[in-house]
Amino acid sequence: MFLLREAAFVDSREKILVIDDELAPRESIRMVLKDQYTVSTATGAFEGMDLLNENPVDLVVMDIKMPRMDGITALQEIKKLHPDIEVILLTAYASLETARDAIRFGAFDYLIKPFDKDDVLLVVEKGLKKRRDNTGLKLERDILLDRASYLEEQVTKARGNIMTCYEGTVNALILTIDAKDHYTYNHSNRVAKLSSLLAKELAVPDKMIKEIVNAASIHDIGKIGIEENILKKNGKLTLDEYTEIKKHPAIGARIVQSVPFLEDAIPVILHHHERYDGKGYPNGITGEQIPLSARIVMVADAVDAMMSARPYRDALTINKVLSELQENAGTQFDPEITNVILKERVSLV
Repeated sequence: MFLLREAAFVDSREKILVIDDELAPRESIRMVLKDQYTVSTATGAFEGMDLLNENPVDLVVMDIKMPRMDGITALQEIKKLHPDIEVILLTAYASLETARDAIRFGAFDYLIKPFDKDDVLLVVEKGLKKRRDNTGLKLERDILLDRASYLEEQVTKARGNIMTCYEGTVNALILTIDAKDHYTYNHSNRVAKLSSLLAKELAVPDKMIKEIVNAASIHDIGKIGIEENILKKNGKLTLDEYTEIKKHPAIGARIVQSVPFLEDAIPVILHHHERYDGKGYPNGITGEQIPLSARIVMVADAVDAMMSARPYRDALTINKVLSELQENAGTQFDPEITNVILKERVSLV
């Protein structure tokens, strides 16, 4: 049991490899270091690299001048294969060029032969401290990366949950509209599809197109606050009834305000009955004061309404719809958006 504990203690010590083709300096360094570290030796660069591949160490002490492969070349190979290992070079002569080459290729430091025992211990300990610090930083970085990966995964799940909730809420609202006025439900779906086509032709960004489609699907949600006898009336509305109908954009905006992830739909819901000339409702704003998303849905809404049969009138022909768009471009409708249809970039057939 004692032997097992001792072996475990020895194995836990930091490992150093001494590479030198000369026996005397190689053994001298080993004797200096052996009491504090686990030390192995190699008689040349090739042998040393084989040992490193079999059993990586924390630090290498290596002579510069060796046969077959010199220390600077070996340093480059070691750093290429084992970038975390610190390397201290030994040289019998000191020069600025030697130091520059050593540092440039990744050496931690170098020692001059004949070396002093205390210098060896000091430089080795500094090199190992750098290794420990780098290992700690790498560990912290790996932990941070793991945490970031975990958080990214959680954000992705949360986004998925939000989208599921979003879609569920939109579907619930559509079903609510359908229960109140079945025409409105089918109408909203068609308006959403036409709005998407118009937005794409106008080079609207994909993210905004998706927002427009979702908003168009529930643009008439405010009608759930309007009395059914007004919504389903076959004849012409009275002034009071029309005043009630005009409240549905504001009602819809208030409903959606209570659902944070539907806030992008508010401009469409609130402004899809504004007119380009400022004679619409609820705010009477004009031109580009009306959000682009609302101007797109406004045209799609009017086109589908004209092409749909209602209890009090038949559906208009395509030619009649195109004529209405032409006549009202620049007054009721944004002329650029109506031109997408009039120039047949989007077909109504």
